[in-house]
Amino acid sequence: MERFDGKTPELRHTYNICKLDDKNIPREAETLPDFAEEITTLANDFTALSTFILKALEVALETPPKCFLDKHSEMLSGDDVNMTTLRMIYYPAIVDDEPGQSEGAVRCGAHVDYGTFTLLAQDSEGGLEVQLPGGDKWERVGHLPGSILINGGELLSIWTRERYHAVPHRVVVPERAKIRTRGRHSIAYFCHPDNSTMISPRDILANQTESAEESTDEKIYSAYELIQKKFSDTYGPSSQESNES
Repeated sequence: MERFDGKTPELRHTYNICKLDDKNIPREAETLPDFAEEITTLANDFTALSTFILKALEVALETPPKCFLDKHSEMLSGDDVNMTTLRMIYYPAIVDDEPGQSEGAVRCGAHVDYGTFTLLAQDSEGGLEVQLPGGDKWERVGHLPGSILINGGELLSIWTRERYHAVPHRVVVPERAKIRTRGRHSIAYFCHPDNSTMISPRDILANQTESAEESTDEKIYSAYELIQKKFSDTYGPSSQESNES
């Protein structure tokens, strides 16, 4: 289990799917008879929605045609070519008959997502909080049934020179007993560019004038290199196969 500060217990269970194949998707007919078909449909829907958002970003940023789309052509094709991940998350209920279960714990520590953006579907309110740009106060995020939250990632922030921010967020153990004693399910779709994509603002903001500071020579890294650096910062140098939460 990943811990974003290295010390605080994080109360959740996760299952990742990076590729839509038998190795990644359980197909136990007796225990999960419809799981493979339904999760594949859901994953394809998230990919289609991500494609729509990428097109919208191209329009908003006035990029060259298919600038974002061509850099995200291998979503859910396997983390050897693209780190896009569908993650199922379960946050167990915090019940009164287990004293100390949540003492000093969180459901997910404070962090920003690493990729282009994240789509999040959740079944209920369960402690999600965000820290908006320019402030240090944590704001509670409510739950609107049927909604999907969109959260910018670090690569998008780098690409757009922080025109779109990577928003810090966390999931705390709710104070209200009615919420904390109820388990929470969520599904996150971490949209990433293809691993070989070079993350350079000049490719995305080609029609915009650079300041003197921005136009200085800067080292350009691939998406894979930047993500591995984030994994190393979060989990330590030996953790190369993890993903964000």
